[in-house]
Amino acid sequence: MAARHADVVFSANTAYDKAAAYAADLRDRLARHGRPADAVRILPGASVVLGDTPTDAAERAEEIRRRQINPQRAIAFLEQYWGQDLSAFDPHGPLPDIEPAEGELDPSRGTISIEHRTGKLERIQQWRELAEAKNLSIHQLVLEVEPRHHSFVGTPAQVADEWARYAADRVVDGFNLSPHLVPGSIDEVVDRLVPELQDRGVYRTEYTGTTLREHLELP
Repeated sequence: MAARHADVVFSANTAYDKAAAYAADLRDRLARHGRPADAVRILPGASVVLGDTPTDAAERAEEIRRRQINPQRAIAFLEQYWGQDLSAFDPHGPLPDIEPAEGELDPSRGTISIEHRTGKLERIQQWRELAEAKNLSIHQLVLEVEPRHHSFVGTPAQVADEWARYAADRVVDGFNLSPHLVPGSIDEVVDRLVPELQDRGVYRTEYTGTTLREHLELP
């Protein structure tokens, strides 16, 4: 559908290798539908955590993550795998001693990513073994096993260098920011990251059009 009709795609492929593969596949499909390779803008969702040093940025990212995954969210995370209400369980206690709802084991169900919809029983067993080995509560386990969601973590110069590489290789046409704090994290991108991108020639310094289509430089 994107190859036939879209002007912009909000992609979930932020990591470089996945983004490159996705862009190549989409452009191949565009050609098959008689559209030019630059007919669609690819804008992956991205979160950014900046710091004065790489260590500072990494520590900030981990602190943000720990604040976001509170005890209630830890319960909600497990509910995606058990397929039932787990609010009666103490997030500071052991994992639920019940099995997932049978219908939840169907990989076509659920809101989690496709690669995590299969093998739920095996994954839950791995979590039980990990929790037992490390004496982890529900909250502690989820902090350990939930994937990190911050796409780009580093100094403004580091992130700008990485984004410049994406732009030079036509892996993406830009990013759709997913801020962890509004408006603070957006202000940080504007004030600290954008000037670095402008210095590298991959971010405009002024607008030359009046419409979104012109800003995206769509054909």
